Amino acid sequence: MIGSTQNDAASRAAAADAAAKSAAAAYGAPADGTDTADGTEDRFLKLLVAQMRNQDPLNPLDNAQVTSQLAQINTVRGIEQLNASMTKVAAASTAVSPLSAVGMLGRQVLVEGERFEWSAPDAGIVNNDPTMPNVDASGAKSVRVGFELPAAARAVRVEIIDAAGRVVHARDFAEPEAGVHTLDWDGVDADGRAVSSGKYTLRAYGVDEKGGESRVVALVPARVNGVSQAPGGARLELVGRDPVAASAIRAVL
Repeated sequence: MIGSTQNDAASRAAAADAAAKSAAAAYGAPADGTDTADGTEDRFLKLLVAQMRNQDPLNPLDNAQVTSQLAQINTVRGIEQLNASMTKVAAASTAVSPLSAVGMLGRQVLVEGERFEWSAPDAGIVNNDPTMPNVDASGAKSVRVGFELPAAARAVRVEIIDAAGRVVHARDFAEPEAGVHTLDWDGVDADGRAVSSGKYTLRAYGVDEKGGESRVVALVPARVNGVSQAPGGARLELVGRDPVAASAIRAVL
């Protein structure tokens, strides 16, 4: 009689073990490695139900062990939700909102491009309003342009070219570091003569530290006259240019 009871218990234990193994095979983790907390929790509950249905009445599941496993599953789920929340926070922190970009309205900025306009300084600006004095514009005698390097270079040359294709100004930079570099041009050509107002082209090229061609991005000035919302954050409206994302601004002048 005792032997029969032991045999029955062993049979139930073997059946419970076989059921657990069968459930584990059926509800195992995905082969492609795309496991999530939701999937893990679902498989755990299915395994637990299968194990409880086939448990040995003389040797039932340990409540403390089940509670501990449930707590571990909840911890894993909480960590995954926290990671997802932190990812969203990081993405939001890198995006510039229109409200934070309002300070750029009316400001001169540098953006990627080659064409820019030079306006020769005037003697003054006449106001029709007699209560307002004439404004002396002779102080605005230069325009700021620049270039950006993704890596340090051995040398960079910047050229300003007029509409006829003539290089009116050139400047060399020795061993510039990676990043944004700016220079001011006063509208004077290589012979010391003032150039006329009009559109000019900025060309920048360089040599890297190994003697090969260096990637140089030319930066030209533009004025911000509007801010709008875009899917990736704030978008800036530029005078005479296509709108750009706020992240495309390389310098605020």
